[in-house]
Amino acid sequence: MSSNKEPCRVWRRFERKRKDGSVLKLRIQDPPSSAQDHVKDFIAKYFLTEETFQKAAGISSNPEAVEEYRGILEVVIKLWTVVICCYDDSEEVGDILGVSIVELVEDDSFDGQQLQMVENRKLFQIVGECENLVKPLIKDLKGYHSGRGITVHPDCRGLGIATEFVKIRRQMINEQNIPMSCAWMTSYGSQKAAEKDNWETLFEIAPEELGQKCDVVFIDPPKTFKLMFVRNPNSTNQWSN
Repeated sequence: MSSNKEPCRVWRRFERKRKDGSVLKLRIQDPPSSAQDHVKDFIAKYFLTEETFQKAAGISSNPEAVEEYRGILEVVIKLWTVVICCYDDSEEVGDILGVSIVELVEDDSFDGQQLQMVENRKLFQIVGECENLVKPLIKDLKGYHSGRGITVHPDCRGLGIATEFVKIRRQMINEQNIPMSCAWMTSYGSQKAAEKDNWETLFEIAPEELGQKCDVVFIDPPKTFKLMFVRNPNSTNQWSN
């Protein structure tokens, strides 16, 4: 990755010990502009191929669908809030070790109907079905953070990086007067990370039930998919579910 001197906010510095006893110095920060392409590559390499909904949609099995997905990513990532995890052995950003994304939801989101590839339309169908399931519960709430993904490099899993990402989502809403951050947690790892930060479960559905609604089969899913959330108790835009 190219070096840069662009000032970017560092949200957290922390250390983790690997099983071999080696200590990693890590930080979570806003990505510099020079890292944008690497962020998109990281999402396409790991999140697209490993996240439960994306796998069920089958996007990574079709090169044309992957290309279309990357085109979508090129547009929407400019609207999202992205933070990355990297080594803290230099001021420059080296390898990306993890990515966390949230979207500030204010209006109806992109529904994917104009997409050409059936796999991408299927992904938006799954996400849309999840949104419809919880819409009655948050119908009066505007201006909240909705999680769009957490993914960690395979070599760095089990080190609590996802837990740090979740904590920063709480920090974001507290600083920005946003009433809530929520996300569909589609793996045991993300659910565990949210539970460690005392997130609550607003809604959950069995993978089999959601699969029947969307005509897909989820591979190695958790027992339930959970919409989990954390409140900002000091927000002037209060929400009561």
